[in-house]
Amino acid sequence: MIEDKLNLTYYSGQDLYSDGDVEEELLAAVKDMDTVEQGLIEGNSWPHLYHLSKIRENILEWYDFDPKGSLLEIGSGCGALSGLFCEKVDHVVAIELSKRRSMINATRNEKHDNLTIMLGNFEDIRIEEKFDYVTLIGVFEYSICYINSENPFMDMLRRAKSFLKPGGKLIIAIENKYGLKYFAGASEDHTGRCFDGLENYVNVDRVRTFSRKTLEKMLVEAGFAANDFYYPMPDYKLPDEIYSDRHLPSFGSIRNACVSYDRDRYELIDERLFYDSACEDGSFQDFANSFLVISTAEGGLDKNTVEYAKYNRLRAPQFQIATKIVTGADGVKRVEKKALRKEAEAHIYHLEENRKKLSESFSKINGNIVCVDILKCEDGKAVFPYVEGTSLLNKVNASLSNKEKFLAAVRESVDKIYKAAANIDFYMTEEFEKVFGNQDLSQELLSGMKSFTVSNIDSTFGNFVERQDKTLVCLDYEWVFDFPIPVEYLQYRTVYYYFSENRAYIEKYFSEQEFLKEFGLDAGKLELFRRMDDGFQQYVHGENRKYIYTRNYEKTVTNLGKNLQNGESWFLSIMKDVNRLNHELGSHRRDLVECRVRMHRKSEFLDKCKRAIKNPKMAMEKIYRKFLKKM
Repeated sequence: MIEDKLNLTYYSGQDLYSDGDVEEELLAAVKDMDTVEQGLIEGNSWPHLYHLSKIRENILEWYDFDPKGSLLEIGSGCGALSGLFCEKVDHVVAIELSKRRSMINATRNEKHDNLTIMLGNFEDIRIEEKFDYVTLIGVFEYSICYINSENPFMDMLRRAKSFLKPGGKLIIAIENKYGLKYFAGASEDHTGRCFDGLENYVNVDRVRTFSRKTLEKMLVEAGFAANDFYYPMPDYKLPDEIYSDRHLPSFGSIRNACVSYDRDRYELIDERLFYDSACEDGSFQDFANSFLVISTAEGGLDKNTVEYAKYNRLRAPQFQIATKIVTGADGVKRVEKKALRKEAEAHIYHLEENRKKLSESFSKINGNIVCVDILKCEDGKAVFPYVEGTSLLNKVNASLSNKEKFLAAVRESVDKIYKAAANIDFYMTEEFEKVFGNQDLSQELLSGMKSFTVSNIDSTFGNFVERQDKTLVCLDYEWVFDFPIPVEYLQYRTVYYYFSENRAYIEKYFSEQEFLKEFGLDAGKLELFRRMDDGFQQYVHGENRKYIYTRNYEKTVTNLGKNLQNGESWFLSIMKDVNRLNHELGSHRRDLVECRVRMHRKSEFLDKCKRAIKNPKMAMEKIYRKFLKKM
């Protein structure tokens, strides 16, 4: 049955491309799709994460495909997106070089009877059919390997265009040649070496990526008059957010940069701070790590335009949802929250009840806050109006450059959210223990705390917008509970999560402990609230946060930038040694270079020990000064 899905007309008798034995592991895994997620939770292999994770689908799950349309997927690989396309359109043709990968695709998508897999080189396969969509997801950069011509990239675009119906769309996902992560020390994705793309691929023959300006110029030259650029973050392979030119990130939006799953990497600069600057300067598009481009020869923007999408796939199944900002055909902007799994539909439908409870609570204790309306809630999706105004987050961010103004802005924002006095004494309930864990050891501390009758756990600054009439609108009431929860814990979450995301800016004024103490959070309360928050995170992400399985795959990130920035003498000394020895011995004696560096570090350590033994008083004073500095 699986073999029936493979068109072997152009198969050469052996795989034209293979990643080796790992493909046998992938094939074994997809023979029982019900166990794939558990395998990802327990595993740590990058090929498994890349080929099998549902996170891959985030790149185009949000896109409004024509359900009656047809799609040609060039370079379908192991079928990470083929199943999504089968659910989105009427007919999918997938072309792939590798038989083993095609077998994986056919096996994992056996339930889809609208999928045809063709095996062979794209340049050789002859297809008479025209399609509504043609995709080049992680393929265009390898055009040199597929197209035998003097200008393979332009010829790839023209050939892809030849398969489109009038008004059809070409969809490309590719790394940005000038992606920030490459400047910051990440290896070029295709070569595994630092700076290959930035240095114009001078020693690379088989792959090319492009800047936004160059890519757009090539598309126009190939006959694509309209080109919509989107920016998947952190990249197109495993994105959790999709930005567009109509909805770009702002200061503080990007806080999950500098993660690597495929190989160890260096960090030369703090990518989060760079993105803050780029967002303020209006140059984010030039430094986004990846592009997703939707191009057409005729026409312009789609009538229903998704401006932004965010995915929460690393939660327990019953809480996995996506959030989108959409401008409809009527020109009105709305926000949609959608269940990503059947189990999560109840969570979406529960939003109506949450809104009712929270609105009633606000009307009694804080009439200046209202909840954003729900326009529609059906088919596993809730629709909200888009609220115009100034978020409390932007107000606090705008004050970061001045200590006094910053502290005042935080206090003012906290006061606006928690303006009303708590109206009941806290008491322990079964519901509390289910969400926050058993906190019996802290009963004495908890017993003196006050609570609201209804609590919104996620009362962060970004979830409140102030309208022109000074009314504060609560945008998100996903986590609302009607059992007693200490108000001080809610305030802790509000200020702690802001501090943790903006630590680099705030630590020049306050340590974490000092900052939280400004809001009445002493050491005893902090320990309690951290335990409570860990309980809440496990409630959302599973026991021991198991559904955040990407943590298992994270590789080592070595921070070189701060050593260079701070002029660390020991570090600069080693770098000089390496440079000199490379020059004197050459790369063919790398073993001697490494040996010399290790011996240098050992001798430096021994020298420090000898100095400490000769003058123990001075050594102890130095240690004490360092200790005081950290306090």
